[in-house]
Parts: sequence; C-alpha cells; structure tokens
Amino acid sequence: MKKFKIIAFFAVVFSVLVGFGTQASASSSPSLKVNNVYTTSKSVSGTATKGVSIIVRTPSKKVLTTTTANSQTGKFSAPLHTSVKANQKLYVYARKSSTSYFYRIMIVKAAKSAATTSSTASTSKSSSSNKITIGEPTGTWKSGNNNGYTVVTKFSQAGGLNQGLYKNGQFQKKLINYANYKVTTYSKSFWGITYRQRGHKNYEKFYLRFTDNTHFIIVNKSNKAVKVQYGNSPVHYYKFGLEK
Repeated sequence: MKKFKIIAFFAVVFSVLVGFGTQASASSSPSLKVNNVYTTSKSVSGTATKGVSIIVRTPSKKVLTTTTANSQTGKFSAPLHTSVKANQKLYVYARKSSTSYFYRIMIVKAAKSAATTSSTASTSKSSSSNKITIGEPTGTWKSGNNNGYTVVTKFSQAGGLNQGLYKNGQFQKKLINYANYKVTTYSKSFWGITYRQRGHKNYEKFYLRFTDNTHFIIVNKSNKAVKVQYGNSPVHYYKFGLEK
C-alpha cells in the first residue's frame, strides 16, 4: 500500500513539473530586430525568431502589413502598401501565439538627409567624371616614386604595351614586353586593359581609374584602389602621370 502511495506521489510531482515546463516554453517571448523605416521605405524589414508572424500596426491598431519570418534565417520584409510620414509611430510585432509575442515601436525617419547625401556624392562623382575626356591611353605614363622604384608604362598603337621597372632612375627589368592590348571602357574613368605579351599564349588583365586626364591609379575589378607589386619593388598604391 505504501509503495502504491509513493508511486502516485512521484506521478503527481512529475505531471506538475511537465506542466510548468510547457507553460514556460509557451510564454517565452520571440526575438525581434527591426531596421530603420524611412518615408521612402517600401517595406519594414529585419530579423526575428524563425517562423514567427510579423505584424505592423499603427497606434490605433490598424494593421498596415503582415508577413512571416524566414524559417531558416529569421529574416523578414513586410511590404508597405501605404505611404508613411516622418515621425509616425509603427508598432512592429513578432508573434508566436496570442500569449507569446514581442513588439518594438519604430519612429519613421525622414529620408531627406540620406537623399541629400546621396545626391551630393552623386553630383560630386558625376562632375569629377565629366572632366575626364581621354579616349585612348596612348603615351608614356610614369608612376610616382616608391622607395626609389618607379614604373614606366607605354601604350603605343605601333609598339603595343610595354612596361619597365626602374630604381633610382636605372632600368631594372622589363615587366611587359611588346604586348597586344585591348581597352574595355566601363565608364569615362574606369578602364580594363587586357593584353598578351609577345611569345606568350595567355592573356592577362589589369584595371585603372583616371583621376583626371593626365593621371590614373591601379584598381581592382570593383574599381577599388589596390596595392601592387612590380617585380621586386615594395607593395604600394601606384599612381601614374602622363609624361608625353
């Protein structure tokens, strides 16, 4: 009889513990991170607990849009079908159930400053680019001095592409030898040079960006300035100027 009572007692304790565990799991709040919302935004985006419902409401509880967080990444993007105003409050909810949810209040930001910055940068870049009128790289271009090293690059319709390394004004070695070359113009200032040296089978390529009509720097295919090593010279950012 005592044995039966002990078993019954542990069964009750076990059921109570299971009940508490289930309740705690159900009441735990989901996570939620919301990106800034601007007057020009076409959606409300961010990340939340995977698979939860995302609801965007006004302070008066009017639902503006809904979506579901991605089941693999938790990312979400809820499209806005109506325009929003600067300083307007948006209540963004991440909801597992009626008793398990979390929300953030987002204040809509004016896009004026961002647009102005973008416009200024665009205008500056455009005006700088418009000053470049060079159509061919023909001529002799000499790099700046790097610990005594300089590089001379010659583009010629007759002799092709030639490049030599110098140290303290003394010739060191030929880097590119009588190469056939082709110019690919991605923009007024950003060019790609594809070449094949005399006696070589393979083509090689480098990229340059003109800073004005008489200077260019070496860049990568993403038009970002890069450090280059010519021969045994130190790795350096190289800028070339037109000699003649």
